[in-house]
Amino acid sequence: MDNSYQSIYSAQTKYFKSGATRSIEFRKQQLDKLEAMLRNNETAIQEALYKDLRKHPQEVYMTELGGVYEEIKDLKAGLREWMRPRKTGSPFFLFPASSMLYPEPVGNVLIISPWNYPIYITMNPLAGAIAAGNTIIIKPSEYSVHTSELMAKLINENFPSEYIHVFLGDGAEVVPALLKNFHFDQVFFTGSTPVGKKIMEMAASHLSPVTLELGGKSPCIISSDANLTIAAKRIIWGKFVNAGQTCVAADYLLVEESIKEKLVQVLIKELENCYGENQQQSDSYARIINRKRFDTLVSYFSQGKILYGGKSDAADSYISPTLMDNVSLDSPLMQEEIFGPILPIFTYKDKSEALQIIERNPYPLALYVFTGNGATEKYFIDNVRFGGGCINETVLNLGNSELPFGGVGFSGHGAYHGKFSFDTFTHLKGVVKRATWFEPSFRHAPFGGFKTKIWRWLLGR
Repeated sequence: MDNSYQSIYSAQTKYFKSGATRSIEFRKQQLDKLEAMLRNNETAIQEALYKDLRKHPQEVYMTELGGVYEEIKDLKAGLREWMRPRKTGSPFFLFPASSMLYPEPVGNVLIISPWNYPIYITMNPLAGAIAAGNTIIIKPSEYSVHTSELMAKLINENFPSEYIHVFLGDGAEVVPALLKNFHFDQVFFTGSTPVGKKIMEMAASHLSPVTLELGGKSPCIISSDANLTIAAKRIIWGKFVNAGQTCVAADYLLVEESIKEKLVQVLIKELENCYGENQQQSDSYARIINRKRFDTLVSYFSQGKILYGGKSDAADSYISPTLMDNVSLDSPLMQEEIFGPILPIFTYKDKSEALQIIERNPYPLALYVFTGNGATEKYFIDNVRFGGGCINETVLNLGNSELPFGGVGFSGHGAYHGKFSFDTFTHLKGVVKRATWFEPSFRHAPFGGFKTKIWRWLLGR
């Protein structure tokens, strides 16, 4: 094992125990420092993300930096209230007593972040862990090499290593070395379900609690009463931003049978409005992260009929926005999270048929429903177990810090954003304080008789 892991971990443990991270003044100062670091280096961040994923500067601000700034603002605004001990109720049998909840930092945190939104999905939980008063080790993805190297440089230069530190390297080597050798008071992982299972297994050896933000087959349902023009705009934006490499992107469409052909034409029109007829020439269209991912995505083309797109260029890491039809529900395309710019389209005759298709891949991270009918909306919200979602929109639920973001079942557990981030990285100490002027004799031995009757009256009456 690399000795630097032990050195940093020990230093962070000592620093946390010193109490240096606990005051509200310290936490707000560190959030201010994090924001200033990002704002002062926006150009360098844009350049790194362009090298890794060919992201347009507007896309960088819209989907990476802007959300972090908003998160930091919300955390600072709520911090004083969230940190305050709060009184709770006390049952009558505790009389005379008061009960309190004391929020405290969990301790040493490990954040393992992915390559698809490397700034947003690293800095958001980092801001939450800072706000909650913890020390933090970060392991970003080696796939987004330019952005990860830049993050390591910026964080390791701006924050002392005993407080926050970034380790680079092959995740298959670094993550096991950390999880198998050290106890973390919270592990926060964003990535695929198979890797999430391995993270849990490794963390279990030290009983380290884990928050898993995973993915899955997120459906987008379009009812015949939907506004198709608006639906197309919002579906295209949510699906093809970052070339589809988004954990909450619609993984497939479920379209009411009577409107399928019309919807396909509206989707194609909107694609060409956004990216032109030759999307490879568009500076607003991102690229695939690496050749392994590229090859997997291209292999999906043979698993159905291509209605639109289906073009690729390995030398340019380019796969065109692609709409597909006649895809088998048993194909790899419908068994694996696509995580790319391919959108299979299925039809349904009634809501129960749509539900049967969704249940083949249960617990999606997101659910999107386009409808003008409240009963349709309620049916899918009530009958699908999903992490979060939107009605007549896609993806933007992720940007609301008043809502928890997280999965359920195979799409993960635990949540973050705003107060939910603070709660994820905070332990609530429950304390009962009793007065000493009264001590009931019926609690003490010898038991029986009238004492038993009193307890039956006090508890469960």
